[in-house]
Formats: sequence, C-alpha cells, structure tokens
Amino acid sequence: MTLLLPAGPYAGVNGPLLRKAAAKLADMQSAELYDLAVVLGVSPTEARPTWEQLIAEGFIDTTPERALPTDRMDDLARARFGKPLPRKKAEALVKKAVAAAMALNELPPDAQYFWVTRIAVFGSYLDGQKLELGDLDLAWDVMERPGVENHAFKAMMYNFDGLQSTRAQVCPKGPYVRLISLSELQALGCPYQVVYTFESEELNNYRVKRTQRD
Repeated sequence: MTLLLPAGPYAGVNGPLLRKAAAKLADMQSAELYDLAVVLGVSPTEARPTWEQLIAEGFIDTTPERALPTDRMDDLARARFGKPLPRKKAEALVKKAVAAAMALNELPPDAQYFWVTRIAVFGSYLDGQKLELGDLDLAWDVMERPGVENHAFKAMMYNFDGLQSTRAQVCPKGPYVRLISLSELQALGCPYQVVYTFESEELNNYRVKRTQRD
C-alpha cells in the first residue's frame, strides 16, 4: 500500500526531493543527520527540523550508537503526495481496467496485444471499510497471442517493451494506479482478490502448442 501524504512540503521539504532523499538513505542503510543534509543539499543545521520530524514519525530509529532508517523509509521513498483516492473512484477504475482487458481479449488471435488472463486487486482496496485509499494496486497475468510473437521479436531488435502497448490499454492513466505482475505479487506474499479471469479455446490451444514446442 502506497503511503499517502498531504500535498505540499512535508517535514519542510517538497515531495519529490523528500522521496529522493528517502530512497538514498534507505539504499545507504544509514540515516545520520549529516547523511540527510548531504542528500537534501543543505547544512546539518538546516536539515535538523526535517531530521527530527522523520524520527518523530518513525522513519528513522535512533540508538545511543547510531541512527538507522526503518522499513517505513522505503514507504517514504515511494510515497504519493496529494489527495486520497475515493473508494467509488477506485471501483470505477477497476471496472475500467476489466472492461479494457475484455475488449483486448475479444480481438482476433493475430492481434499484436497480449491476452489478459487475470486481473487482481490488493493493498488498501481489500479493506471494504476504507472509503479513502492512498492508491489502487492492481496485478495481472498475461499470455502472448500468436500475433505477438513477431511483435516481440521486433521489440527485442529495437529495444522497447513489447508488453507496453497492452499495459497502456489496460492500466488506467493517472497517479493513482500501480500495475504489477501477479507472479511478483505472489512472491511478495501479499493477500489479493482476483476480479477478472479469462479463458478461451484459442488461448488453451495456443498454450498447448507453446508447451509442445518448448
């Protein structure tokens, strides 16, 4: 679940700079005041108010020996600054993604789009009591069509993401939506709910041919 913070400066620093600083501190696995000052590009004196707020809000854990970024520092590095996403809008975005996947799956087998075999939701969307969400987390499974194979070869030749055209059709545009692969989500061990599944004779026949060929 993406950390949602109010729009405008947070801990005295604008959002993009704070995310960048948080990412560097998490990567360095160090959170000394000097480190924060360096990544913010200010003096330690100027960085101290930000430092103290990050400690107070659990992004930095201090001991007599040293200070370290907590797991929340990774969340801060990916935080979104702005208004929350109303649940009704999130539900509409889920329906939009499913409708787009259904439209793609109705195209003929030689279309240069992947079949979208599953779409799932995870994160804060699963809590039906939440009326405002930080973002909408989606995951999907895809299977290439026969028509995608030549397209995929061209993608390798010209060094671009052959899946991007399918992703652009399915994933609603905007800052609220994140789309990852279902296998990545399962590796993370996060709970999820499947909201769309696609099967067809053409898809199953192609799976069999791929298996025999491989």
